[in-house]
Amino acid sequence: MKNQGFVLLLISATAFSTLAVFMKFAFDAGANLPTLLAYRFLFSALLCFATLILTRQSLTIPPVLRGRVFFLGGIVHVAVSAFYAVSVQLLPVSLTGLIFYLYPAMVTLLAIFLGWETISRLKASALAVCFAGLLLVLGVSFGVVSTVGLGFGLLAALGQACHILLSHRIIADLSPLLTVGWSALATSAAFFAYGVLSGDLLWALPPSGWGAIFGTAFFANYIGIVLFFIGLRMVGPSVASIVMNLEPVLTVVLSIFLLGESFTWQQALGGGVILAGLYLLREGESVK
Repeated sequence: MKNQGFVLLLISATAFSTLAVFMKFAFDAGANLPTLLAYRFLFSALLCFATLILTRQSLTIPPVLRGRVFFLGGIVHVAVSAFYAVSVQLLPVSLTGLIFYLYPAMVTLLAIFLGWETISRLKASALAVCFAGLLLVLGVSFGVVSTVGLGFGLLAALGQACHILLSHRIIADLSPLLTVGWSALATSAAFFAYGVLSGDLLWALPPSGWGAIFGTAFFANYIGIVLFFIGLRMVGPSVASIVMNLEPVLTVVLSIFLLGESFTWQQALGGGVILAGLYLLREGESVK
């Protein structure tokens, strides 16, 4: 079961790694952030609902879970997106990415604090190795930085940790497709409301723009989040979040082939270190 969970999480990380590339294509086609997020989550919700209908599954959330699902999508996910966006505006993108990927450590610590999991030396070692590899991949420079930007970056990481832990509790009683569908619809509604009130929402884009936005919805949300939730069920929150350290490595690889960006030996070394950390984690979990 845990080996299957690892495989699903690796596929999820691969799907998530396409997000930055599709976002770049969408922005180049004229989309702005509120428009991209509003339609990304709307399209992903529709994909989930279509799958549920085609497989003759219920679209109804039990009343006891509705509040948690809409809180997950309409509050937590929106907050994470907003905090991350502010941090990117105030800090180098690489530093924001590094701070954001503190969330696996936060997930682990919170899960231990809540009594959901226990920490092992191997899990702690894998977490440290993956974070060291991430530092190499992102090539972070620690100069004079904005403390406000650091604060928002930490809030985004904490929000992501809370998102994973809350999701873990919800999907114990609700299918991942149903969870993603309704929470994404709540997230979309929030960004549509913001876009309309701010006057930033765009209603017309070229076909390439719509295609890129659909790409973010299909790969990052429909494939990425749904498979992440299924894998989360199988391996638990701390292991699932550690495996997702592979995502930025794959993003760098895709950006080389699709966007023509450069690649350094330092990034290659960092990718190898992260893979070593994931192998260490997988072998330790398999022994259990």
